[in-house]
Parts: sequence; structure tokens; C-alpha cells
Amino acid sequence: MVESGLADRIEVSQYRLTAHLVLALVIYAATLWTALGLLQAPSGAAPRWLRRASEAVLGLVGPTIVAGGFVAGLNAGLTYNTFPLMDGRFVPAGYAQLTPFIRNWFENVAAVQFDHRLLAMTTAASVIVLWLAGRREALPPKARLALHALLAIALLQLSLGVSTLLLVVPIPLAAAHQAGAVLLLTAAIVLRHTLRQPREIDGLARAAV
Repeated sequence: MVESGLADRIEVSQYRLTAHLVLALVIYAATLWTALGLLQAPSGAAPRWLRRASEAVLGLVGPTIVAGGFVAGLNAGLTYNTFPLMDGRFVPAGYAQLTPFIRNWFENVAAVQFDHRLLAMTTAASVIVLWLAGRREALPPKARLALHALLAIALLQLSLGVSTLLLVVPIPLAAAHQAGAVLLLTAAIVLRHTLRQPREIDGLARAAV
């Protein structure tokens, strides 16, 4: 990764930067899940729809962080420093300027920032919907606490992201936003883990044999 910034460019490749980030978070997520399995017993009291909904939120957090890696790799936060519109438009004018089209998702500053914005807002909205629906259920105390923590961290992370953008990426805020991404991933994993049922544990044990 470092070598990529010492050859044809003076910046680290956004591809290698994001790959490094993703691998680190995969290792972290696997370690966290394993540690939680040793510390927490399954509750068995959560409805199935809530487990599936928490998985969907977790599935949104991942791509949002990946998109953020490309934003960092391209310094995309230094442009379009308005919110919620980008130069007065919902979709920036230069979104599809590269060919083939798929290159825009990884190499076009306007497209990369827009994708991260859209994923971040979708993730935050999904967390809010999950919280509104889940708080009406009779959840175990740990699951309810995890649900509340997920909402608080999601709102904090959204606020940090918008502030970082509007203030043109000051380093302390940018670092806090990156740390917030890890906290959000942690909260989503913890929530899903607290909603486990005993048969999930049995299935994992059989798969490991």
C-alpha cells in the first residue's frame, strides 16, 4: 500500500488503502464476534424479523465503510462541501464522466462522495427505523441496550460525517469520523450477537466439527 504512493503518484492507491481497511475490519469483526460468544449467552427471546433486520443494517454498515475508504483515498471530502446537495444538485453533474461506468464508483471524486453520502444516509435511516420498530418489542435488557447504543452511535457518526464535510476535513474531525465507523460496526455486531438463539450456537458448533 505504501509503495503505491512512491511510484507513479504521491498518494496511496485508493484501491490498496480500502483493501487494507476492509481486511483490518474483517479481522476485527471476527475477533469481536468470537469474544462475544465467549462472554454472552444467547437470549433466545428476540423475534426473527428483528434478527434479520439487524443483519440488514450490518449489511449496510459494511459497504458504507468501504465507500468511505474510497472517499479517503481520493481526498473526495475536499470538494462538494455542502449538504445535503452537491453544488445545488442531489446527484452531482460529473457523476458518470468516466468510462466504463463502473470506474466512477472507484475513481471519480463526485461519484465516490455521492455514493458514500447515499449509503450513509440510508444506513442512518435504516437504524432509525430498526430502533422505532425494535423498541416496541419485549427484548432482553442487553439487546435493548444494544439497540439504543446503535441509534446513538449512528446519529453521532452521521453528525461527524456532515461536520467533517462542511468544515473541509479538519484532521481531528476526520479521525473522529473514522473512529465512529468502527464504533458503528461494533454496535451493529453487538446488537446482532445479543439477538442470537441457542440453535445458532449449535449450528456453528456442528459446522466447526
